[in-house]
Amino acid sequence: MKSLRTVACLATLLPSVALAQQQIPTGSLPPDIAAAIKAAPLTQTLIPISGEEKFSQQIIKADEISFAAGAKLTLTGLNHPYIVVAAQRIKFANPDAYSIIQRDPQTAAALGSDGPVGPNGADNPGETNRTGNPGYPGGPGGPAVAGQTRQLPDVYLVAGEITDPKGPIPAGLLNLVLLFRGIDGGDGGTGGRGGNGGRAGNGKEGATSLFDCKEGGGPGGTGGAAGAGGRGGDAGAGGQGADLIFVTTKPAYEVLSYSRTNNVGGRAGLPGRGGNPGNPGPGGQGAPANGWCKATGGGSPGSFPSPANLGLGNTAADGAKGTVTAVILQSVGPLFGK
Repeated sequence: MKSLRTVACLATLLPSVALAQQQIPTGSLPPDIAAAIKAAPLTQTLIPISGEEKFSQQIIKADEISFAAGAKLTLTGLNHPYIVVAAQRIKFANPDAYSIIQRDPQTAAALGSDGPVGPNGADNPGETNRTGNPGYPGGPGGPAVAGQTRQLPDVYLVAGEITDPKGPIPAGLLNLVLLFRGIDGGDGGTGGRGGNGGRAGNGKEGATSLFDCKEGGGPGGTGGAAGAGGRGGDAGAGGQGADLIFVTTKPAYEVLSYSRTNNVGGRAGLPGRGGNPGNPGPGGQGAPANGWCKATGGGSPGSFPSPANLGLGNTAADGAKGTVTAVILQSVGPLFGK
């Protein structure tokens, strides 16, 4: 049976079989980042990754980081401006099994909060020219808050050597997955509920005499119109995928350049919907029968608004894809004080 390294060598001759090597532009390591890495103490001399291990530190630094088969290293400190995972040697127990370095997949952008309820219309007791006064309209609901956008920090992966139990791993053999997709934008909040219409006044009672109705009663007034629902919150834009920077030696770069990388942008959130309208105000009561004067009809309830609300929030754009660059060093030793 051919060895894994023999298969890997054959795969490099067969582009249809081999993993695609990324075309990674080169850059330079900013002096402040280099100084921060050098000054940072070792998190541990050896960091074993088995199952899923989570790290909240800005700089995770070790002489060696070792991955068990199928292990995940998850970065949770996403409020830092940048994160560094640094090791003089990164070791993989089984390079055929997928190993993952990822940002915390549970991280989300904040949702927009709902808008406030609109003010209720005032009651309007009494009558004018014998007809009950109309109720005052309810006010519109308040606008909702927009969903938020959350950006990922830059991620520096420092590796001097990449090995398995047999020694240096050949390019194209390691199944390393880097999952740094942008964070989805937050959904906009729902617009505030409209205020209720005010109660209308009652019609004036008719004036009767011994022989007839001297002045008929008045109808009840019309209730106040319901307030429209508030405008929905704007959708939050999707966050950009993380910018990944490999800080490596040339041999380690050749291995990392075949890693599977997902740093596409996050999806935009959903725009918030408009709020519900309030309730129409009740109509006033008609005048009751009084002697020769007949009872009159009650007033109509207020109307519902048309349209029912002030509309959806605005849509937003998906996030942009992050970049991948490489910093090729003769040795990462100086970053470890070597």
